[in-house]
Amino acid sequence: MVWGCSKKTKSKEKPPPPAKVQNAVKETDLTTITLTNEAESRLGIQTVIVEYRSVEKDRTFGGEIMPVSGHSVTVSAPLSGTLFAADNGLLLNAGQQVTHSQPLYRLLLVLPEQNLLSVQEEISLQKVEFDLAQAKVKRAQQMLDDKAGSVRELEDAKAQLARVGVALETAQARMELLKSGELDSAAEGLSSLIIKSPMDGIIQKIHVAPGQTVTAATALLDIASIDPVWVKVPVYVGDLATIDTKKPARVHSLADFAGAETQTAEPVVASFSADPQSATTDLFYELSNADLSYRPGQKISVTLSLKDTEQSLVVPYSSILYDMYGSAWIYENTEPRVYIRRRVELRRALGELAILSRGPAVGAKVVSAGAAELFGTEFGVGK
Repeated sequence: MVWGCSKKTKSKEKPPPPAKVQNAVKETDLTTITLTNEAESRLGIQTVIVEYRSVEKDRTFGGEIMPVSGHSVTVSAPLSGTLFAADNGLLLNAGQQVTHSQPLYRLLLVLPEQNLLSVQEEISLQKVEFDLAQAKVKRAQQMLDDKAGSVRELEDAKAQLARVGVALETAQARMELLKSGELDSAAEGLSSLIIKSPMDGIIQKIHVAPGQTVTAATALLDIASIDPVWVKVPVYVGDLATIDTKKPARVHSLADFAGAETQTAEPVVASFSADPQSATTDLFYELSNADLSYRPGQKISVTLSLKDTEQSLVVPYSSILYDMYGSAWIYENTEPRVYIRRRVELRRALGELAILSRGPAVGAKVVSAGAAELFGTEFGVGK
């Protein structure tokens, strides 16, 4: 028996497919809307022609929010002394917003040469002067009673006693301040200086704590004004020649999609800075921050205009719709009162225009006004 000469029997039955799709319908067949004349008028449909035009190029870089140069300050102690909370009793925290002339600290003035021994010596001298002043008052009173003195001499003696008494009480309070841990109660009535904020801004860093004794020129806290702020954009030096540095930048969040609303930042002149390790140079832009939504150190996306232009499909941005998955669509008017929803690839937004990577053919009519109404009509929530 020779097996090599036999023919292999072929099976006429095909294997079953891995999946069976019933009632398959093309995407375009699912998204065709035919309106009546009345419905089209009621929805306010307007169309424009898809164009292939020259538009400016741009490129998106990473940026960093930073305080405006010269709009931050370090508040220092003007004299030596002990710090206390301001008159409002509220403690300061980093990140807290402060206003111009807002009390920050109360500084109890203490001369550098004053220490425990010098205060003890001062108290001893004041006690001697107080005893002498008391004796002088008694002597003046006795002489007045004997009609050998005058009322003026008695008043002068009482005034001197009052002055010496105040000086003695102050020296005793200083002694209590140096020996006791209850600084706030010991500091009542002593000479103090209110340190106020020199500007509106945000506290960036606090270097001291209430109850701490500081010397003159000690840094207390850092305050930065963050309206407006600067945006620092590191740019690779090889790309710098292609960027139009005179045009404004468009600032947006790292999580924004292509057509999200952006803020405009104007270019500013700043000191030259660069990073030789990453071969980048820095561009600076000024950004309004009235709502304090940006903070120093925050990372953002910055879109810069290039000097070159490119040819691309262009439609009004009002034509773009987004579904629940984030896909971009437009409605194309293929026949009178017939609209087909087509998927497009949005590359970027340029003002009121949408720049498309893929979309309808040039010359096609797309809906520019009433697209949202058509979208609602398609899914049963329209007018």
